[in-house]
Amino acid sequence: MKNFKSILAIVVLAAISYSCNNSAVQKIMQEPETGIIVSDENKAKFEDQINTFRTFTKAFHDEDINQLMSVVADSIQWSPPEYNGGETVGYDGFKAVVSTYFENFDEITFNEAEGLIGSDNAYWSGSLYSTGEINTDPNVMRVYGTWVCHHTETGATVYNKWYAVLGFNDDGKIATFSDWFDVTGMQTQIEKFVESNQD
Repeated sequence: MKNFKSILAIVVLAAISYSCNNSAVQKIMQEPETGIIVSDENKAKFEDQINTFRTFTKAFHDEDINQLMSVVADSIQWSPPEYNGGETVGYDGFKAVVSTYFENFDEITFNEAEGLIGSDNAYWSGSLYSTGEINTDPNVMRVYGTWVCHHTETGATVYNKWYAVLGFNDDGKIATFSDWFDVTGMQTQIEKFVESNQD
């Protein structure tokens, strides 16, 4: 009888152990990297923000200033790629710079994730390995890719590897915008194109 009780106890313990381990395996399979569950609301918000940015880039290509500025908050704070003493630029200044691009370049196109090694995903949000608390909040989004355009005056094709951090407000508009790229590289590419066509 003792042996039967011992065997029964082992079987029960094994069943409990299997059940617990199976639940853990299922959880890990759902979120294999972190075990963090992202809410459907945050997933939907992230997708909406990607679509907002795609509206922004399409408007750049179409040179539609009204469409482009429709996804930008009136209170936008922009940190431009060139060093300016750390000052932020507001709505009117941002719009003026975009208009200057429209005047000087054609077919301005954003190629998502181009130039990013090891991933074909252009959009990232939330944080896991960073200082501060881990979160799944999608309101700050990182974007990687390459801009390509044609200089109107010379016909030079210009490429820029580009990285930006965008913050979105409660209305889903771009409220903060910091971007980085080689600003002087644009002029260098234009000059090289002109030189090569003078020979």
